[in-house]
Amino acid sequence: MLSLIETLTGFAAIMLMLSLLVKTLTSVIKNQLDYYSDNLEHEVKRLVLQTTGKTWDAILANPATPLQVKSIAMDIHWERLDEEFLTPAHLSWFLKELDANARISDLESRLKIHMANVKYTFQMRMKNLAMAAGVGLCLLCNINAFTIWKSLYTDQQLRATFAGDYAKKATDLAETQAREASGSAPANPPDAAKSADGTKSNLTKSQLDAQMKGFRGGMQGFLTDVSFGVGRIWREECLRLREKDRQTCREKAAETRRIDRGVRNSERMAKIDKLADGPGKVQERQKAIDEWNAEEKPALEEEKIKLAQEKRDTQNGQGILLYEFFGSLMTGILVSIGAPYWHDILQALSSLRSTPAAAKAKV
Repeated sequence: MLSLIETLTGFAAIMLMLSLLVKTLTSVIKNQLDYYSDNLEHEVKRLVLQTTGKTWDAILANPATPLQVKSIAMDIHWERLDEEFLTPAHLSWFLKELDANARISDLESRLKIHMANVKYTFQMRMKNLAMAAGVGLCLLCNINAFTIWKSLYTDQQLRATFAGDYAKKATDLAETQAREASGSAPANPPDAAKSADGTKSNLTKSQLDAQMKGFRGGMQGFLTDVSFGVGRIWREECLRLREKDRQTCREKAAETRRIDRGVRNSERMAKIDKLADGPGKVQERQKAIDEWNAEEKPALEEEKIKLAQEKRDTQNGQGILLYEFFGSLMTGILVSIGAPYWHDILQALSSLRSTPAAAKAKV
């Protein structure tokens, strides 16, 4: 039972760390593309259409529209606007300037509906972006949850490491990011949707570069720590679709290793040949020959056994590709659920893991 809890704890810790990386990547993409301003512009132009009966472009193209109004409309920087600037008072003046016949009755209620649409659309875009980022990252790096689970369950030392130190590291990082997010947001955020996803911000290029650098560093550290469940299709030496091709590849790999051993032995013999003639040189030469014989025979036997095992145990090419693809796809879906979900699970599992340990210590 304890081994299963430790496996679940280690697995949740890995998923939490990966979820935090996906969250950072999503934030980088969001800041680069500025989805919120795009949604805001769309809803304001919809409001213009509903109140004036004319599209934004039609109004600007109309010769009767005053040049001053056209200049104001064309110079709007949507990325600088937020809902606190789009008040009924401001918009009623602006709509009347666009069209003297604009229907601005009950503008406050209309504006609330449009702002709610902005928030909802932004939330959905962030969820879809997180899903796409998680699935894309896991497929690209071939991060396989099935392999991670199997490795944790079958390796006691690995399981203990990820259920202990690594789980604490992931929990601390998640709590630190949560504190930073809550500390950077205003006490009464005007936009709950934005504050939940990391408020709309106009970051400078250096800040965006620093954010991206932090993501790369975190990703590199993750791939180093969790190398046992990552990148099999990129490392698989003899991933071929046909058995004949796989067998040829394995034999070539074995031949390459044999040649490498021969090169190392030749280099060792060359060094001995440079020694002065005498009993010492003869002894060194004989010693090198004995070492070569001692290494080569077991190595050849080991190669034969290894080739036979690989032929018997290795999946076919289609099986490997399907296993890795669906494993990475499932991993991407799991991490896209969100870091808070995995953080809560990890805390619950950590408390369960500590309870049996405490009971055992009392006994």
